[in-house]
Amino acid sequence: MNTRRLSCTVLVLMTLSCEQKADKEPPSAPKARSQAVVSNAEPQPVSTPRPAPEGAKPASSEPKKQDRELCKGQLERAGKTLSSAKLAREAAAGAEQPPEALPLGGGRWTWLNFWAAWCVPCREEIPRLKSWEQRLNADKPRFRLVFVSLDDDARQLTQFLDKQPASGLRSTYWIKEGDERQDWFGVIEMDPDPELPAHILVDPKGMARCVINGAVEDSDFSSVQRIVGG
Repeated sequence: MNTRRLSCTVLVLMTLSCEQKADKEPPSAPKARSQAVVSNAEPQPVSTPRPAPEGAKPASSEPKKQDRELCKGQLERAGKTLSSAKLAREAAAGAEQPPEALPLGGGRWTWLNFWAAWCVPCREEIPRLKSWEQRLNADKPRFRLVFVSLDDDARQLTQFLDKQPASGLRSTYWIKEGDERQDWFGVIEMDPDPELPAHILVDPKGMARCVINGAVEDSDFSSVQRIVGG
């Protein structure tokens, strides 16, 4: 009897000890969702960018600058008759004077370039305009380049022409300031004191068809070529 009671007592004590030990142990953390869920899908290969061919230029994110179209919207209008007044002429020492009257019409497009010796952009674009004349007349004479000075200082104009190389600008027409300039530009309703350089494109019949303000660039040649060749 005593042995059975002792056995029961030992069993009760062991049960209480296990319960106390279980209470002292911290509960295990639940598995995260990424650990609990196993995907059956096969892993997808990671795509790597294909290297650019050797020597290829990287693609630019900037939009390509498009060439402007000279005389846009002007050629559709009726042309204007230029003044027939005779202009002053100036030439470097030993250089030939321009014709007495402006050479207009005669089946050629004429580019009138208004410039001044003090105008830096004017001086910079002179070689560009002269090269255009050569390129456009390579096949047949169809383009004429005429320079018209708007200088106020005669000495400055003469000194500039004298210093020009043989292939440079050695002679020019000259519209002097005052009533002469007011009258000449007034005929075509143009500012008598334009921002230089300025240009007038005259068609093969001698009619002013287009006014261009500001310096021209190399990229403008394509516009002139389309007009002259059209």
